[in-house]
Amino acid sequence: MSNAELVGGKSKDEIKSIDLFITEQCNMKCDYCFHPKGEAVLSVEQGKKILARMKEISPAGLQITFFGGEPLLYPQTVLELALYARELWSPDKDGRHTSTFSISTNGMYFDETVFKKFAELGMAVQVSCDGDEITHTEYRHGDYPRIIENIKKILAIKPDMSVRMTFTPKTVGRLAINVQYLHELGITKIMHHAVMEEDWTQDAVEQYRYQLTQIYHYRRYCKRQGLPIEIAFIDKPLKIVNDEVPPEKEYCQAGKTYIAVLENGDVYPCHRAASARIFKLGNIFEVRPFIRGIFLNIDKEYTGCWKNCPHARTCHSCVITHYKVNQELTVPVTKYCRICAVESEQALGFLPVELADRRERMLFTVGQVLVDVAKQNEEILEALKKT
Repeated sequence: MSNAELVGGKSKDEIKSIDLFITEQCNMKCDYCFHPKGEAVLSVEQGKKILARMKEISPAGLQITFFGGEPLLYPQTVLELALYARELWSPDKDGRHTSTFSISTNGMYFDETVFKKFAELGMAVQVSCDGDEITHTEYRHGDYPRIIENIKKILAIKPDMSVRMTFTPKTVGRLAINVQYLHELGITKIMHHAVMEEDWTQDAVEQYRYQLTQIYHYRRYCKRQGLPIEIAFIDKPLKIVNDEVPPEKEYCQAGKTYIAVLENGDVYPCHRAASARIFKLGNIFEVRPFIRGIFLNIDKEYTGCWKNCPHARTCHSCVITHYKVNQELTVPVTKYCRICAVESEQALGFLPVELADRRERMLFTVGQVLVDVAKQNEEILEALKKT
């Protein structure tokens, strides 16, 4: 059976990335968590079998996210599987790794040796933290001082680590101040995600608009001061509306180029589907192909959004969320649409300022180069006078 037949697709190497569940255990109890609490744990032996099977399916390369539960309850499993993946997928002709890694963690665990090995492997690290202690402990029930201390330790080893902020209508009013708080800790990559299962009234959506405006202003201040900062749901919409990157016709790659695999080998289109045990596509060890069905076809054109919604280009709605809220994959969630509309409108509104600031920074850089050249010329002339 060909690679394409294995995944029920059209070409080999269709699967580019997987979420590999290390465990469904967790040492925190977050109120809005969509992952079921279970005792399942992936053994190193079983993990190697899954990766070996993925090597057959995607021989050219694979991006692996170690997921959970809390994957760092079993850090040695993560390390052993990452090292095994490096054995399976050889570097390309230019020496670049064809197996790449990321991990999502709640920040409760830190071991210097482990994180130094993560750094050596080039593993991207994302910590879930909603902001200051008042905000974070509203929904997450863990040792907050310990998490912040661990973030500082991780930053010392992985300065490019990112933070995922989760916010609700109850905490959205502190979003801007929490972005600033995290940035002042030294975090330069921030993603903020709204909980769509909550009641997003029009007032809550307008509060998000106000908060996003404040974040735009803070981001601008940082850029003008030369302070590095990346805010996913600002940077990407700006690039799309400025035609720097292609618009997003897909909602996501769930079931297309991306799958999630549980410890028993069961395959789902993404980690949210796997957590809810909906839309099982098959099992990694079965001979029959994955049944990916509608996931291969569903996109914004399929649902009509591409033609009918002015904000479709920057929309990052989730089809599994569609199903969990509306019981239909192809029916977008109205409150999700409102959130995405705010991000699109803000990007369009701030684009002229963004472009003007970029031009100013470019002119400043050019000016500095000219000043440096002039100084060098003066030094050369002075040296020639002395000869």
